[in-house]
Amino acid sequence: MPAGRIHIVGVGGAGMSALAKLLDARGSHLSGSDLRGGPSLDALADLDIPVWVGHHPEAIDGAGLVVASSAVPDYDEELERARALGIEVWRRPQLLAALTGEIPTIGATGTHGKTTTTALLVTALRAIGEDPSFVVGGDLVGLGTNGHFGTSDLLVLEADEAFRTFESLRLRGLVITNVEHEHVDHFGTADELVDAFIGVARSVEGPVVSCRDDAGSRQVAEAVGTVTYGLDPEADWRVSDVVTGPHGVSFLLEGRGRSAPVSLSQPGRHIALDAAGAIAVLVELGRDLEAVVDGVAKFRGVGRRWENRGTVAGVSLYDDYAHHPTEVAAVLSAARAVAGGRIWAVFQPHLYSRTERFSEEFGEALAEADVVVVTDVFGAREEPVPGITGELVAEAARAAGAEVHYVPHRFELADFLAERVGRGDLVLSLGAGDITLLHTELAPKLATAS
Repeated sequence: MPAGRIHIVGVGGAGMSALAKLLDARGSHLSGSDLRGGPSLDALADLDIPVWVGHHPEAIDGAGLVVASSAVPDYDEELERARALGIEVWRRPQLLAALTGEIPTIGATGTHGKTTTTALLVTALRAIGEDPSFVVGGDLVGLGTNGHFGTSDLLVLEADEAFRTFESLRLRGLVITNVEHEHVDHFGTADELVDAFIGVARSVEGPVVSCRDDAGSRQVAEAVGTVTYGLDPEADWRVSDVVTGPHGVSFLLEGRGRSAPVSLSQPGRHIALDAAGAIAVLVELGRDLEAVVDGVAKFRGVGRRWENRGTVAGVSLYDDYAHHPTEVAAVLSAARAVAGGRIWAVFQPHLYSRTERFSEEFGEALAEADVVVVTDVFGAREEPVPGITGELVAEAARAAGAEVHYVPHRFELADFLAERVGRGDLVLSLGAGDITLLHTELAPKLATAS
């Protein structure tokens, strides 16, 4: 990488903040900026990394390299200043390409489950005595961080398909959890998405394990000849006897002539499959099966993935990043195994393009809850599209038979729910936007009401 200070634009995002922590611990001189403040920026400031909110183009002067999140537009003022000064500008994939070229890297990818699977890989490796570096899309519960520079010569990375980032990586091992049509702003068709996964799988310099239960992942497996895992009896690593309940999930994993019972404290069949993929790739890489199984049992979760935000006045509060219909359905299935009363699914659609493409599927998935509350779209990097609002999802959920309330303004959700939820209910916030703030706002209102 170029010498001198590295300035990161968009450093508050999950992926970029993790990279900043890794680079800082590795000895790089850093600074960073983001349009929004928040816990991620505060955590970097606590590491004495100079960070700021908003644009300060003059602060770019003297940097040796500027790295921008893929979501930052080319016309960003700090990027324009860097180019005017002749400072080299990279996007996130270029930084990841450089790191994975220097450090042996394994990862997890897929439309859903890659964050949890990456976190499971980290947990298992740490439990068996290794200290890998890692970059994960959420804070690991117990470690309290999403990025780390370790003493082992190994990097564990969430290989993200968004912006085609995973095509820039050099990998020594990979788990493919599933391949569904997603990121419609980058992949025009489902076939184009599958082709991208096939290309990445072929480039891996080591074992690739793919979930045979998923049609898209199975296509990749058949095209490339990967190892497979799943409930499918034809899988190389077979999952069976799945039991999920309020205290977690257990299953039997069989492969390579061996078998082992696996238990995790997180509920849901999807967690069982993520764990199976993580175990399979580590064993294929030469780690001991029983040691890895014991390691994944120590997994305590990752931020915004079935995150327990507490119980207030008898109301259980959970938060999840689910922002695709398949993810919503999986999390609601897990919630059903835990809930003692009504499940309130509070959903914030993410991106106008995704809402337009999947509104009907979102409605069908959300209808598994007892009560559905939908707020308006969190646009993130997209400009509003006339006629594309959260009401499309609310109408679809209502058509699927759900009791639905449409509350377009997110800041009104806490008052709305505080007046209606009761002891024994479970409130589950869903979405990739600022819906995660809901429980911080709702909890004191519930406490006051009780």
